[in-house]
Amino acid sequence: MTTLDRLIAEQAARTPHARAVVDAERELTYRELDERANATAARLVGLGVGPETRVGVVMDRSADLVVAVLAVLKAGGAYVPVEPDSPDQRVLDTLDIAGATITITQKSSVDRLVALGQRAVLVSATGSAEPVTARTSGDNLAAVYCTSGSTGRPKGVGCPHVGWINRMRWMQDRHHLAVGETVLHKTTLTFDDAAVELFWPLAHGGRVAVLEPGAHRDPRAIIDAAIRYRAVHLQFVPSVLDLFLDALTDADLAGLSALRSALSSGEALRPITARRFTARFGDAVSLDNTWGVTEASIDSTHHLVRVEDGLSADESVPIGTAMDWCQVRVCDPLLGETPTGAVGELCIGGDGLARGYLGDPRRTALAFVPAPGGARVYRTGDRALRRADGSIVFLGRVDNQVKIRGVRVELGEVEAALLTHPAVLAAAVVAVPALAGGKQLSAYVVGSVPGVSGSELREFLAEQLTSYAIPSSITFVAALPLLASGKVDRKALAALAPEPEPDAGPHVEPSTTTEETVAAIWCAVLGLDRVSVERDFLDAGGHSLVAVRVLSRLRQAYELDLPIKLIFEYPTVRDLAARIEHLLMADLADVH
Repeated sequence: MTTLDRLIAEQAARTPHARAVVDAERELTYRELDERANATAARLVGLGVGPETRVGVVMDRSADLVVAVLAVLKAGGAYVPVEPDSPDQRVLDTLDIAGATITITQKSSVDRLVALGQRAVLVSATGSAEPVTARTSGDNLAAVYCTSGSTGRPKGVGCPHVGWINRMRWMQDRHHLAVGETVLHKTTLTFDDAAVELFWPLAHGGRVAVLEPGAHRDPRAIIDAAIRYRAVHLQFVPSVLDLFLDALTDADLAGLSALRSALSSGEALRPITARRFTARFGDAVSLDNTWGVTEASIDSTHHLVRVEDGLSADESVPIGTAMDWCQVRVCDPLLGETPTGAVGELCIGGDGLARGYLGDPRRTALAFVPAPGGARVYRTGDRALRRADGSIVFLGRVDNQVKIRGVRVELGEVEAALLTHPAVLAAAVVAVPALAGGKQLSAYVVGSVPGVSGSELREFLAEQLTSYAIPSSITFVAALPLLASGKVDRKALAALAPEPEPDAGPHVEPSTTTEETVAAIWCAVLGLDRVSVERDFLDAGGHSLVAVRVLSRLRQAYELDLPIKLIFEYPTVRDLAARIEHLLMADLADVH
């Protein structure tokens, strides 16, 4: 049974001079990619990496990141993706759960990782024609993905090659990528859909165009890159797909002439988004709505979005039917198949199942269970029903897990982190609709120390959790509402309007026209009556998707090409306004 790295090596042998990877600074042919991965893999083997060894990958998105992932697989290891901007505790937890003591990284992160107890390795700058091929098979681990855990620590999902290979083959059977055609790699590596953007094209002679770090949040950057690289396929979470459609112009449509397919996953796709997509692209670009979990090789169902999906009164577009390499069932409590139209729990079986949760046999036994007949299935915790035509409709969760911008978050993990703060007596977290679409987290806290602010608690959480898991609002309450059973009444909490966080200091009015414009845009997008020019964007309730809305209005107001990172580098109205004025003066100087 083959492995992902062997499929790519075989493709490199067939098309050594074809373009394999491109980013803003360099382009690698298949031969160059293969040889640089060989050299890096040889270094890893020298450090003891072999089959089943877990190797951390802490790198920004780049051509070198692709080399790093392939090198780990060539050495026989499984890569463990970690976002470089994750807090130290999250990095430690992820690498510890995976059992990784060696990490491939970038120069800027070497000292940090060494301080965290890792052997830090850089990608080789030169190549080697000497192949590195480990004694691995499809049953060996290819990756370990850490997902949110209700106890406060992540769960490490062990993902074998075989399931992912089937997923990539399904993509090729569905979309028929030709040698030389380009797929845009825009998804953060810690989100498992990134694997599709890497391994599918590289196993079939395609080119991976790597979007620069941070730009995956910016629809303007995504559109520009798709046009520049002539991408034939794009992937989105629905909330970002909405922003993409917001930013799309008629000129962009003409520039996207190579695009022929898009994929939506990670969140429920709303009919209004499907309607907007089909109205813009018609039959020229297909849109697949997919559903799945990391525990079962990324995606397991598929639905080709049609015009009638956009006209539906349902809350979401169907997730469709099972991909041809797995089995998806809607089950009753005894794991028997429910009748057509009856609500049940989605369970997945087949070759795509993960090995389980590494080092956690109890969680593995509870989630990966024998179904009637003895076959193992994964209980997803997702509620659904099957229609008479065989398609499946997603209906939400049976537990307290939510998706925030496509990333799985256990509410219990956020609550557990809040409870470690000495000023917090009790805490509950709920998911509520976000201004920019999708969901956001709202926390309700019973405090023991007067004067502790929501912004202080968010700073505390930022030392432990990823940005997706930090609540957009933290409201202090005298007591949490309880059900008769004694459990927290989350519906009652979700019905409460979060109290706006007061300014940390005195309110300061805008003093320039630019500050007035920036403040007005903040208020309009964040739903505020007023905002101090010294207030921090994140403390005011902002996050990456809201930042995109703000940025779009600023670009229109000032006709400047403003990067998304600007809002986070200059996080107050005053600082942002000053930076915009500086850019305007520079733009004027260039004209003259």
